[in-house]
Amino acid sequence: MWDFMNMHGYYGGGFMWLWFLLIILVVVLFLVPLIRNNSVQNSRPKDSALEILEKRFARGEINEDEYKSMKQTLEND
Repeated sequence: MWDFMNMHGYYGGGFMWLWFLLIILVVVLFLVPLIRNNSVQNSRPKDSALEILEKRFARGEINEDEYKSMKQTLEND
C-alpha cells in the first residue's frame, strides 16, 4: 500500500539529520555571542570610587574644592 513506516520519506532519511543539525547550529550561533558578552563584561575590573572621582575631576565635571571634599570623605570612610 502506502508504506509510511519505512522511514524513507521526507522526515526519515537524511532530511531528519539535516533538520537536527540545523537546529543545533542555530542554537549554538545564538548562545555563543551571549556567553562571550557576559564573560567580557564580568572580566573588566570595576573602577573604585576614588578612580571615578579622579576621572570626573580630570574631565572638569567637578572643581578642585569639590574634588578635595569628596576625596577626604572617601578616604575617611
